[in-house]
Amino acid sequence: MELQSVTARIGKTPPQWLLEGLFIIVSVALGFAVAQYGEYRSNRELATRVLKSLQGEVEHNLAILEPMVPIHHKWVEALDKVDTSNSSQSGLDLYFATRPPLPEKVEAPFPFLRRSAWDAALSGGTLRLIDYDVAAALSEIYRVQEIATSNVDRLAEGALSTTATFDPTSRVASVRLLWLTTLDIESAETILLELYKKHLPTIRAAANVER
Repeated sequence: MELQSVTARIGKTPPQWLLEGLFIIVSVALGFAVAQYGEYRSNRELATRVLKSLQGEVEHNLAILEPMVPIHHKWVEALDKVDTSNSSQSGLDLYFATRPPLPEKVEAPFPFLRRSAWDAALSGGTLRLIDYDVAAALSEIYRVQEIATSNVDRLAEGALSTTATFDPTSRVASVRLLWLTTLDIESAETILLELYKKHLPTIRAAANVER
């Protein structure tokens, strides 16, 4: 009798309160699930864009590097055997005299390798959305690419810019330094080219799966 009086005052029976509570719990859980699914889809789409961008960057770098590696290899061999007996020639003269012909439409002897997609993925923290093995493969690629790029910078800022390179009396030492630096470049590029070819199938497969 007392329970009925209380129920009459509040207007709801215990089963009604229970159903209403369950409805609230289910609604909150459903809303959370929808939000989680939306975030999951958003992350998957972002991962796909990141992978596609990285795939394009690696493919671009492969395309411009591949024809240059054999040229640099020939250049290293020619420098190693160059005749330094002419006292009127400087190390710089001999360096460019031994350079093999460049491919058509290629103006610079060393390619500029892109890394903007990789830098964006690092700074934006989006690598966490990518499969670990793919991220590790990309890290290996760009680590060696950085070495190759730094070797080119070392050539430009060191061996090619020192005054001894322009001095015919220092030609023997200058040619040796230029040979060693170019050999470092060619060695890093050879390893990098192998990594591009090794990891590109994995990167392409991941970019096509991540949807």
